[in-house]
Amino acid sequence: MKANDKKYTILYGRLSQEDEREGESNSIGNQRMMLQKYAEEKGFENTKILFDDGYSGTNFNRPAWNEIMELIETGQVETLTIKDMSRLGRDYLQIGMLMEHTFPNYNVRLIAINDAVDTLYGDNDFTPFRNLFNDFYAKDCSKKIRAVKKAQAERGERVGTRPPYGYKKAEQNPKKLVVDEDAAEVVKHIFKLCSEGRGPSQIARQLTEEQIVNPSNHYFNMTGATLTNLDTSRPYRWRDNSIVNILNDETYLGHTVNMKHTTASYKNKKQIIRPENEWLRFENTHQAIIEQELWDIAHDVRKSKKRSRKEMDEPNPYSGMIFCADCGSPLVLHRAHTMSESQNNFMCSKYKRFGKEECTSHYIREVQLEKVILDELKRVTHFARQDEALFAQVINEKNTAETRKEITRLQKDIDVMKKRDLELTALFKRLYEDNVLGRIPDEHYRTLSEQYMSEQKSLRETIPQSEERMGKLKNSLTNVDRFIEKAKKYTDLSELTPEILHTFISKIVVEEKATKYSRTAKQDVWIHYRDIGMLNDVKKEFDIESQEEMFGDTEFYAWDYGLQPAI
Repeated sequence: MKANDKKYTILYGRLSQEDEREGESNSIGNQRMMLQKYAEEKGFENTKILFDDGYSGTNFNRPAWNEIMELIETGQVETLTIKDMSRLGRDYLQIGMLMEHTFPNYNVRLIAINDAVDTLYGDNDFTPFRNLFNDFYAKDCSKKIRAVKKAQAERGERVGTRPPYGYKKAEQNPKKLVVDEDAAEVVKHIFKLCSEGRGPSQIARQLTEEQIVNPSNHYFNMTGATLTNLDTSRPYRWRDNSIVNILNDETYLGHTVNMKHTTASYKNKKQIIRPENEWLRFENTHQAIIEQELWDIAHDVRKSKKRSRKEMDEPNPYSGMIFCADCGSPLVLHRAHTMSESQNNFMCSKYKRFGKEECTSHYIREVQLEKVILDELKRVTHFARQDEALFAQVINEKNTAETRKEITRLQKDIDVMKKRDLELTALFKRLYEDNVLGRIPDEHYRTLSEQYMSEQKSLRETIPQSEERMGKLKNSLTNVDRFIEKAKKYTDLSELTPEILHTFISKIVVEEKATKYSRTAKQDVWIHYRDIGMLNDVKKEFDIESQEEMFGDTEFYAWDYGLQPAI
C-alpha cells in the first residue's frame, strides 16, 4: 500500500476484440479518461490504474485482474471503479460470486459508472439481470464469430491468428503466409533428423545443444508478442511436444487445414481436436517448406519408430523397415557396448519373443545387410542414370502389372468390408428390436452386441487404412521419373547414410538362410524401393554383357532380382 497505509482505489478497464468493433467508446484510452475524471470529481485518492487489453469478458485469467484479486485478498483495496459491469466480465455466475461473496467479504466497494451501480448504497437489485444480459451478449458474439470463422474456413482462408513456426504473415495481406527463411531451415532440419530415425525427444535435445532459438522466443524476437509458454531466460530450450506439432503440421506441405480444433463453449476455451473427417483441407495455398517425399519418409519412420535402448548411442536407421519373410514381423536390432560393431545383428522379433515354435531367427548382421543394400543401391541408381528410357520402360511395365493387381485386390477387400459394415448395422438393429420385444434375453443381447460392435469398430479402422494404401498405389504408377531424379542427385553412394536409406528404400524383407547356422549359406534379401517397388524381374530385360558394360565388374553377376544377392 501507499503512504499512510491508505487502501487503493482501483480504476480498472478491459477491452476485447469484440468490444473494439463497437467503436471508440470502449477503447482503453476512453475508459482511462472517464475513470480518472470520475475519481477526481468524487475526491478518490491513492488511485491505481490497471487495464487488460485484448481479453474476453468470459476469461477471468487476465494479468491485471489477477493482480487486483491479489490486492483484494491481502486487504489493500477499498474501492473498485469500472466504466460499466461488462468491463468486469461477461460471465454472470462469476460476477455473481464476486458481487455476493468476494467483495462483501473483503469490504470492497464496487462502482460501475454508466450502470449507476454503487455497492456502498446497496440499491443494486437490477444488477443481476444486467450481468445476465452481458452473458447473453458474450454468447451471441461467440455464435456470430464462430459462423464467420466457419465461412472463412470453408472458403479455404487461413483462420489461425498466429502463423506456424517457419512462416510469417505477408505484409500486403496478413491472411497469407510467406516463408520465414531462418525458421524454415530449422523446420527442414527437424524433418531430416526425423527421417534419419531420431525421435522428438532426441531432436529436441539436439536443437537445444545446437543453441537454436525455440519457436516462442523466435516469435517474440520477430514481433514483440508474448506467448503463454514464453521463457526468455531459456531461449534455446526445445520441448518434444513442439517437435511433434511441427512434424504433424501439414502447413509445411503448402496446404491449409481448417476446422481441426474447436472449444467446448464460449466460456470454456479448452481446445478440442475434431475428428479428422471434419477437417477441411485445401492444397497448395502457399509456398511449401517440406517436400511430400521427405514428409512421407519422416512419417513412415515415426509410425514404426520404437524407443531405442539406453545403451544405443545412435538411433537405429532401419527402424520399421526390415521384416521377416516368413511371419512378417519386424526384425529387431541387437546392439550392446560389450559387442563390436561387426557383431551388431538383426533377428525376427517373433522368434526372439516366442522361440522356434513361432518362427526362425532370420539372423543377419548389420554390416552384412548394409553392404548388400549399398551394393544394390549403387547398381539400381547406375542403371537409372545410364539408360533412363530402358529403366522407365522396365519399371512402368512391372509396376503397371503388379500395382494394378494389388489395387484390384484392395478394392475387392474394401468392398467386402463395406458390405459387412452395412450388414452389422442391420444385424445390430434387428438384435435391439428382438431384445426390446423379449425374443432374446438381455445376457445374449449384451454378448452379441459387444461382438458386433467390436467387429464394426475394427472394420471402420481398417477401411480408411486400405483406402489410403490404394491411393498411394495409384500415385506410385507414375513415380519412376522421381526415382530417376533422385538417382541423378545421389551419384556418390560411398556410404549408406540414414538420409540415403530412407530416400530410396521403403521396406527390406529378409529370408531365412538356406542352411541354418551356416556362415556361408545363401540368404535372400528383398529390397522394396520407394516410387518403383521391388525389382524382381529386371534381369530378364537385359543380358549379362549389358550389365558388365554398365558396371565394369564381372563380380556383379549376382545382381539377380529374381534371387536377391546371397550373403
